[in-house]
Amino acid sequence: MDYRRRLSGLQEQMARRGLDLVAYGPSADLQYLSGLSLDWRAEAEADGFEGSLFVPRQGSPVLVLASARADQAGQTWIDDVRVLGEKAGPGTLIRDVLRELGAEAGTAALGQRADACVGEALAGMSGAAEPRDAKGLTDRLRMIKDAEEIERLRRVAGLTGKVLEAVAGQITEGATQGETEAEIEQAGRRLGADGVSFPPAVIFTKSGTEPSDEPFVYPRDEPLTADVSIAFDFGFVKDGYCSDFGRSLYFGDPGESIRGAYEALQQGVLETVARMRDGGMKLSELFPALEKTIDRFGYGDYLRARLPNGVLGHCIGIDVHEDPWINPDCGQTLRAGMVMALEPKLWHSGEYYLRVEDIVLVGESGCEFLTEFDRTAFEL
Repeated sequence: MDYRRRLSGLQEQMARRGLDLVAYGPSADLQYLSGLSLDWRAEAEADGFEGSLFVPRQGSPVLVLASARADQAGQTWIDDVRVLGEKAGPGTLIRDVLRELGAEAGTAALGQRADACVGEALAGMSGAAEPRDAKGLTDRLRMIKDAEEIERLRRVAGLTGKVLEAVAGQITEGATQGETEAEIEQAGRRLGADGVSFPPAVIFTKSGTEPSDEPFVYPRDEPLTADVSIAFDFGFVKDGYCSDFGRSLYFGDPGESIRGAYEALQQGVLETVARMRDGGMKLSELFPALEKTIDRFGYGDYLRARLPNGVLGHCIGIDVHEDPWINPDCGQTLRAGMVMALEPKLWHSGEYYLRVEDIVLVGESGCEFLTEFDRTAFEL
């Protein structure tokens, strides 16, 4: 990973925004810039101090670690790593770092989970300006993945497809949504995942039932019976990077209409991705491209029923949901190195809820699917 390039890119963004210092607590941005996670996923709601990263507009960053994290000091490229004493609180050390980096005379911004300790330290410093929000500073940097990031995303995407292969063959009459979700998580860990990127979702929809205002009405503890569509949405974390994946299967005989809906959804993804390449179109154009194919097959109303706002997906990386999102307002042009999750759904109330989600890598002359699963597989 070229961390120095990332530092330089962040400092350029800081200069554009007039920021002299940016601080990050345990977060995706801290991981992106330092190479350390500090277990930010598991400890997103934790109260204790684990560490903070301080980046000046010019010069080298400073990383402050809790004593319990001292062993990670040698796992980062950052030279200036300071570790708290066993019984010392972070306040004094953080204030020292802030003063060294000119926070009293400059403008600072706080990233995710930096406000608790760093914000308090800044508030106690005479002359320090009210800190700004660092949200979005790294978005453009993180949007384009480097070779190592792509390889990690490729590995976690490959693992994710294997999970559905393992789970699909075990689904039998009487299974529940919750039991299947638990099996997905267990299968992921057996295959080498470090954790889940979000809780797995398995959605049953019984064909021939009373139409409803939303698709998630099949009782969680009700056993699977014939004539049910099963929509999967799950993802894992491996080596610090995320997957997000979706497919649908049908328990029973779907009949021509439902089978045709799933074929239309798969074809819509294939035709849309076939048009995607570096500089080829804007993210705002992806939903209309898919919609055109689904309309051609006669299922457009069911696409719009589930995606009335035209949001087709998001970028993905260290975070499962990264900017930019694929929505009608996004004027960002496709760029080589972008990795995104496309997640269209079809919902025919009372009949089926179908989804297909793939992770796609944008290249110079085309796209590559990082997720793999038999697109013809549908009937269980």
